[in-house]
Amino acid sequence: MSKMKKTKDNKGLDYYLNLPWTYTIETETHEGSCYYIIRVNELPGICTDSESLDEGMNVIRDLIACAIEIYQEKGEPIPEPIDRDHFKGKIFYRTDSERHYLIAKTAQRMHKSISKTLDTLIDKGLEQLRAI
Repeated sequence: MSKMKKTKDNKGLDYYLNLPWTYTIETETHEGSCYYIIRVNELPGICTDSESLDEGMNVIRDLIACAIEIYQEKGEPIPEPIDRDHFKGKIFYRTDSERHYLIAKTAQRMHKSISKTLDTLIDKGLEQLRAI
């Protein structure tokens, strides 16, 4: 792996490698052996498999470094994990009057506030998306 220069905003490889990346880890059994399949959620296509979780996480770290280098070489923005601490639960939402009316009617029927009704509707939508 070549030495990565810093990005326009002065972020080097160490910065990216120390971000709180999230992973999806699955286990798979093949011919009596257990394998870990590890994916980096923020970096599409970055995954590996390994018989050992420690080994797999070391490989993933190398793959993250390679992916960052490729993003930089192509001049593409480098995806970063979303920091949960930056979100305080305040969303300002604009919609048309018809949708607003339908949401208000639904909220009334559910005996909930419009905000709680929106939370319920969004949760159901996110649940459906996760199933895809």
